[in-house]
Order: sequence, then C-alpha cells, then structure tokens
Amino acid sequence: MVDIEFYKEQDEEAFLERWEAKFGEIEDIDAFYQTIATTVQKEYEQNQVKLGNKYVYEGILVGYVDYNTYNNWFLFSSSKL
Repeated sequence: MVDIEFYKEQDEEAFLERWEAKFGEIEDIDAFYQTIATTVQKEYEQNQVKLGNKYVYEGILVGYVDYNTYNNWFLFSSSKL
C-alpha cells in the first residue's frame, strides 16, 4: 500500500495549516493521507505528476514531491529536493 510522508515536521504542519484554513479540521488524518497517497500515485502513473516538482491537491500545495521505492512512500518537502 502506498503512503505519504513529509521530510520535516514543519513541512507537514505548513500543509495542514493551509488545508485547514481552506477546508476546516481534518477528522481522520490517516484516511486523508491515504486518499492523497492513492491520488498522487494514480496521477504519477498517468505522467501527470513529475518527481521534484510541486504537487497540489484540491488546490492546496502539499509540497515538492519525491518517491521512496523501499518504503513505497511519496515524500513531500516545502523546499525543492
């Protein structure tokens, strides 16, 4: 199963602040992150997402995206990787 991770805690906090400012509090963070993970994976497989570029989900910047094949994670950072 694919998942997402953030390089730094402040990267995750910044994303969550942007999300909650627009959409409100997240009820189930694990389910929310799983939805993002499956979406980014599908878009990556369809060549709509390029590693090293910014990734935007539902109009909110998640961060620059990378992929860790060992852990099957899409990794996000607030700065270019």
